[in-house]
Amino acid sequence: MATNNIFISAGELSGDIHGGKLVSKLLSIDDSQKITAIGGDNMQQAGASLLYHIRETSFMGISEIFRHLFKIFKIWQKTKRHIKSSRPDLIIAIDYPGFNLRLAKFASKQDIPVIYYISPKIWAWNERRIKKVRKYVNVMLCILPFEEQWYRNRGVAACFIGNPLIDQYDPVTEPLISNNQKIENPEIGLFPGSRAQEIENHLPDMIQSIKNIRQTFPAANATIAMVPDFDFSHYRAKYKYDWLNWIQNRNKQIMENSDILIMASGTAVLEATIFNTPAVVVYRVSPFTYWFGRIFVNLDYISLPNIIAGKEVVPELIQNELNPENICREVVAILSSPARRIQMQQNLAYITRQLGDKGVAGRAANIIYNRIKQDASIS
Repeated sequence: MATNNIFISAGELSGDIHGGKLVSKLLSIDDSQKITAIGGDNMQQAGASLLYHIRETSFMGISEIFRHLFKIFKIWQKTKRHIKSSRPDLIIAIDYPGFNLRLAKFASKQDIPVIYYISPKIWAWNERRIKKVRKYVNVMLCILPFEEQWYRNRGVAACFIGNPLIDQYDPVTEPLISNNQKIENPEIGLFPGSRAQEIENHLPDMIQSIKNIRQTFPAANATIAMVPDFDFSHYRAKYKYDWLNWIQNRNKQIMENSDILIMASGTAVLEATIFNTPAVVVYRVSPFTYWFGRIFVNLDYISLPNIIAGKEVVPELIQNELNPENICREVVAILSSPARRIQMQQNLAYITRQLGDKGVAGRAANIIYNRIKQDASIS
């Protein structure tokens, strides 16, 4: 029996995390499979050989993409050469639509099937990309509860397999009812983002907001969730406060132990939802990227809990609304109101129950493996 040859493309950290679990499950089904990837440490440690590391492929915003066009072109050309020479049985695309939808088109011309795992958020903006998905993607594996029907309504073969975050943690599916006392010594978790631009755009305002919050809660402490691939030394030297802690690779601990979180919009907000931890969501990009995005975005909210619920569960402070005063106002209002905290936790628990059951990566691996075997039997 021929060895399966799989290529996986995940250009960012969150895709690498999910891709790592997928690679592990694929190799547990058949450890003779050859898996090559654009990915990161998680996928490499799980057993994939890297064509490119995500350190070379993770770009945020229109302006940054323009600055790195030549590098992106080189990555694209090398990827095409690899696909042509190695002839994988299947390509798995993980999010990263700007690159991966082009890859799907190229794969289609090479008669190589494509399964998309972690759907690109074209339901949020640039819905015109659905034409490419319908034409070049064989199966869309959906991780948000509303996505399956959205894709099927537009002629795409789609399947909701649950959210991979459910595999990472033990979800809290019932609200953790707060007591009726005002929190006197709040623990506040700060999640400025995973990319350099996000951290630079968010962290100073987050820290200043804590200084403001301490005027109402003098004993408040804050912990910054540091991502491993960013040098925080400049910020640590600038912000030397005894109430400010810096912790790396402890997201779960911070989310569980915090009374409230201040978070850049992204996957981490859905993680906080699973832990039933109240949050305030922030996000800022360059003025040009924001203006460009406003043309295409067709959602009322940007954070996944609010999108899934169809209403504001967690407050959002976007672009010009993001400042220390507004963050402070939202955080103090939540910490000072037991009724609001209880309502927020009830909503977060409801959202968590919509995310499916454990075993997501295993279900995805089985679908992918069976697809390869099905195609092999037909050929």
